[in-house]
Amino acid sequence: MKRLIFSCLLIIGLISSGFSQYTSAKDSDPEALALLTKAGKAFSTNNAQVNFKLKLTFPGQDPQVSDGILYRGGSAYRLELKDYHIISDGKTRWVYLKGPNELNIYNESNGQDWISPQDFLQLHTSKDLVFTLAANKTDGTSIIMAKPLKGRFDEYSKFTIGVKNGALSYINAISSDGTKQDLTITSVTNPATWDTSKLFTFHPALYPDIHIEDLRLD
Repeated sequence: MKRLIFSCLLIIGLISSGFSQYTSAKDSDPEALALLTKAGKAFSTNNAQVNFKLKLTFPGQDPQVSDGILYRGGSAYRLELKDYHIISDGKTRWVYLKGPNELNIYNESNGQDWISPQDFLQLHTSKDLVFTLAANKTDGTSIIMAKPLKGRFDEYSKFTIGVKNGALSYINAISSDGTKQDLTITSVTNPATWDTSKLFTFHPALYPDIHIEDLRLD
């Protein structure tokens, strides 16, 4: 489930020698964290809509590119990608696979069993990553590298995050198996209200002949 998102993310080569001295999140560069904290404010408000492009590349295969939308309202969220939707009301998570017309239902366990869309957009809040400011480009983009420590992100080898003119621009990552994910944010808005019953709940009746697997643990 960790790679279902934003299943999100290519990596510019990590300067490994610069990371060798970092062993805990406390070693993070304060300037890098300040940039990420400021950029993350757009996603920490109660409501946020994030439009993005995602390129997923498995080793030896052609890239898969799709547009996506993330809706967020408090602890609830809805992620829409070409092949699947992930919807949560904060308590229950529905994963709808379009091709087979299949729905898997899980308990929402505060993200402990997978990495949610919010986790990727607010990587700087994680205690399992250490950050360093790698470069400031002339176009206003700050490039920040993130090294995963043992913990929730240990399936990933490295992250590169771009912050341009104070806003989150992209998140690139590479998994330990060589899978690359490129997430480019195209727009962010903060609507005042949501139709929560429509966005953050899955309605099986709208999908004729859907196959449902209830994988919740009591």
